[in-house]
Amino acid sequence: MKKTVVILAGLSWSLSNPLFAHPGHDHSASDSGLVHLLWLVPVIVAAAVVVFKEITAPKR
Repeated sequence: MKKTVVILAGLSWSLSNPLFAHPGHDHSASDSGLVHLLWLVPVIVAAAVVVFKEITAPKR
């Protein structure tokens, strides 16, 4: 069992570099900031909703 886990971990580690470093992920592109902001918008909205609910919740 341990040998199988070690083999799978090594395989996934060796395959992750080519998958994450694909040529289309260019941080120096002119619109990369906008793309990353669009990925962060749902997180920002969710945080704002949670804060708003905490502020407006009736105190016990």
